[in-house]
Amino acid sequence: MLFICILVLQFLAGFGIVDRFSVITRLAQKISLSILIGFFLSTLAVYVLEILHLPISAFSVMTGNALLAAAINYNPAKLIKSLKLLVIQENVSIKIYEIIFLTAIAYLLFFSFWRTYSIPVTPYDSIVGIDLVARRALKEGHIVSSLFFREDFRPYLSTQPYYAPFTMLMQIIYRSVGLPFGQVWLGLLTVCFFVFAYSKMCEKVHPIIAGFCILLLLCAPELYAYTFLLQTDFSNAVFFAIGMIFTVNFLRSGNLQHFTLAAIFMSAACWTRTETIIIVAAITLVLAVLLYSEMKFRVIKLASIYLAASAASTFLWNVIFFKFYFPVTPQVREQIIWKGLYSYEKTSMIFNGMNFFLFSMDYWGCTLYLFILLWLINFFISRNGKAWANLGWPLLIYICFFIMLHHFSLMNIEYTFRRGVMKFLLVMCLLTSEFPILNKHFTFSKQS
Repeated sequence: MLFICILVLQFLAGFGIVDRFSVITRLAQKISLSILIGFFLSTLAVYVLEILHLPISAFSVMTGNALLAAAINYNPAKLIKSLKLLVIQENVSIKIYEIIFLTAIAYLLFFSFWRTYSIPVTPYDSIVGIDLVARRALKEGHIVSSLFFREDFRPYLSTQPYYAPFTMLMQIIYRSVGLPFGQVWLGLLTVCFFVFAYSKMCEKVHPIIAGFCILLLLCAPELYAYTFLLQTDFSNAVFFAIGMIFTVNFLRSGNLQHFTLAAIFMSAACWTRTETIIIVAAITLVLAVLLYSEMKFRVIKLASIYLAASAASTFLWNVIFFKFYFPVTPQVREQIIWKGLYSYEKTSMIFNGMNFFLFSMDYWGCTLYLFILLWLINFFISRNGKAWANLGWPLLIYICFFIMLHHFSLMNIEYTFRRGVMKFLLVMCLLTSEFPILNKHFTFSKQS
């Protein structure tokens, strides 16, 4: 019962935000994005409990989320009207040719969701990190628990609680409502993303193409594993990819609603993994360059807002929480490398290592190769500049990882970059719908 209550409260909090955006019209997108934004906002509510030194418990978590949902939906009459319109105005129809793909996708998502509910937390970083901190927080009533004061245990504690508050806070929320392993939220996040991705792609390409791309993505072995293994990386890739597609939509349409949605999801991405702020900063710079000829100095304001949204979520945890609340402050300066950079040996080692994991069929199957093939076909047939623009975003992510691996000692190729490849795959999947050749030769789907 508590599980249903917390999920409803998260949905209502997210829906109060999503309903303000007229560019989101489809039922599938409204529901999925409402839950995803609700997840992000609900973790901020728990964060506030800790900041105010209020005890963290099932009651306080539920109360905090209820107050959050009420504050966002301050007009109950408008909320009820919007919820009615959500169901009444949407005419959902599924074509016969969609059933095969949707059945296969539903089959894979069912087992992914089932595993998050029925199997304990298994990754090492979670057992001695994210989940351990969450369980201790509920036992002692505070995130800053005795774990961080034990000198004998500190060397064995995973680094993930230091740079990834979202996953740990979600574990607190869902363990507090009585779920045995907490991580069922990961299954919900997974389903919401793929529902959104399919619906979003169907706006511009035929459902068969959309279904094929989503199924291809789900069949990537490593990526599918992280849809039910509790880590920070898949959640980060989900928020980042959604933020990226809304960023591209803004560049195409100039609609500020797309811009605002992009800023919100990029902020959520930085809340899930701290180093994402570096990639967001690079994207902001590219945005400023691309838009300067049209907007002149107005672009400085937009770029500042875009970056500030992500910087704010990074600042909340890595500056305010670490400086004023956390007993152990990570020594960031000691982790930054300034000497011996970009030598031939180190550069070639990083370059070869990144390419090995990026193009490894053992981890990703043929997913990346097929996406690249689609992109190349699009470019050579359409000869449209958009093809190069689409290719530029994954390339920018690659360059950012390349630079970060040079400068940060805690980042490594085998784990940090390998799991970061999920960003590439999710972004490339969503951007496939932007290919001119697919838009030109296939009929748009009006319902999804």
